[in-house]
Amino acid sequence: MLKLQLSNGQIIEVEEGSTLLPLAQKLSDKYASPIVMGLYNGEECDLQRPLTVDGTVDFVEVNNSVGMRVYVRTLLFMLIAATKKLYPDVHLEVRNSLGSALYCKDNSERKLTAEDIRSIEEYMHKMAERKEPIKLLRLPKSEAIDMACAICSDDNLALLAQVPDDTVLTINILEGVPGYLFGPMCPDASYVPHFELLPYADGVIINYPDDGNWQVLPPFVDQPRLNDAYQEAEEWSAMIHCDTVGKLNKIIDLGYAEKIIQVAEALHEKKLANIADILASHHELKLVLIAGPSSSGKTSTAQRLSIQMAVNGLRPIAISMDDYYKNRVDSPRKADGSYDFECLEAIDLELFNDHLQRLLAGEKVKMPKYNFRTGCREYRGNELQLQENSVLVIEGIHGLNEKLTPSVPAEHKIKIYVSALTPMSFDEYNRIRTTDMRLLRRMVRDSQFRSHDAETTLRTWSDVRDGEEKYIFPYQSSADIIFNTTLIYEFAVLKKYAEPLLRAVPQSAGMAYTTARRLLNILSYVKPLEDEVIPNNSILREFIGGSVFKDAL
Repeated sequence: MLKLQLSNGQIIEVEEGSTLLPLAQKLSDKYASPIVMGLYNGEECDLQRPLTVDGTVDFVEVNNSVGMRVYVRTLLFMLIAATKKLYPDVHLEVRNSLGSALYCKDNSERKLTAEDIRSIEEYMHKMAERKEPIKLLRLPKSEAIDMACAICSDDNLALLAQVPDDTVLTINILEGVPGYLFGPMCPDASYVPHFELLPYADGVIINYPDDGNWQVLPPFVDQPRLNDAYQEAEEWSAMIHCDTVGKLNKIIDLGYAEKIIQVAEALHEKKLANIADILASHHELKLVLIAGPSSSGKTSTAQRLSIQMAVNGLRPIAISMDDYYKNRVDSPRKADGSYDFECLEAIDLELFNDHLQRLLAGEKVKMPKYNFRTGCREYRGNELQLQENSVLVIEGIHGLNEKLTPSVPAEHKIKIYVSALTPMSFDEYNRIRTTDMRLLRRMVRDSQFRSHDAETTLRTWSDVRDGEEKYIFPYQSSADIIFNTTLIYEFAVLKKYAEPLLRAVPQSAGMAYTTARRLLNILSYVKPLEDEVIPNNSILREFIGGSVFKDAL
């Protein structure tokens, strides 16, 4: 018998080899939404995984970001199985997210029609109605690889081959179709009743509920520019034969990584030069606004772009939005009484727009400097006056929000959205989430330059994400230009910095520990890459150190 301690402190005994599913069903009335995953000794655990040791147990319900990952993973497996059943010659590949939706590309010669997609959706809904079970098998590595061969690509099999020979792997089975997707799944298809499939581009969109509202299916909002940016990155990475972790590992093994680094960095420089050309052709341009989510590389992007602008004869002048924070005593507060420095109202918009108007009129303006220690704006004698060909470059989270700069006519400004739109995936079904890549970047940077351990970064990440959802993502479609800051090789470089930080997160850290273990599992599939040859103006240097742009750190 095993002893399990529940979150309320109660200790129960269960037979060794039993699962968390009966316990989850027993406790279901204590949760507002269905339980989709267990936390077993702090780590994510499929409800059907056999228990082997004593430990602590908690549960995750669907109505949050962690539970929704299980929902989407299950939904994706249902799509894979239904497509294999109805159209065996069709091969779908998971590409990227678009809001609360997932785009899958149809790579087969026989392309799915709109009627085919409706048939697949109906089949999936019938799976949910009849509570089609999703079986879980724990198999030795060799047996798991043999079973996975039925649907896995060479990239996926290469990843499986990399794990130690004594590893026990999890294979899921739905209507006889095997699947190897990273992470827990729901016990049966009835857990995911809310979804729709939509024809889109060269494939299909899976639309599903937002985090925290699992019973409501929002209308799909197309973001063609964002999807184009994803597709461009993925097509480029495929062109150089480095679009999966398996291929990157092979490149590292063969000693060709330096070439990949050089090509990736050259691509960034070329894209920034192209953007600078666009800015130079905009003869009425007075203001460039750069915005993006946390750890997207906004600061390095702004400084590298400024250099390219200077090459084209422009005179870029940086203005920091931070210097226009209201004095701390006047800052808005959240419901819990803490200061809300993320909202637009934390900026003195009246002063900011007054300075913009005066600068654009040719006046000399005394510029403020915000003192973060005292929480007050100060004036230290810095004055600014625009000259011929001067262009203000402003970087901040509210740059895409028109309410930030209502005093500047649209013809005088260009908005640039910066994000790390990761084209790299493990295989055709297991992608690397952009938010995970940004989290790794932020964690490494916080450790290198801000004296924060990984636990601190992981604990505050949900607040960061909440701010992005409120103040950045709703405005990304208004961007005139999108710049993707992802580097195809960075996952392998971040590995050596991130792994020791993640291993240091104690089990007592709760969900921070759970996230740390999940990220460690992801990183275990990629080979490490040294960073000596990464140039000092690389966006990645903003996070790992050694950047020529000191302000980026």
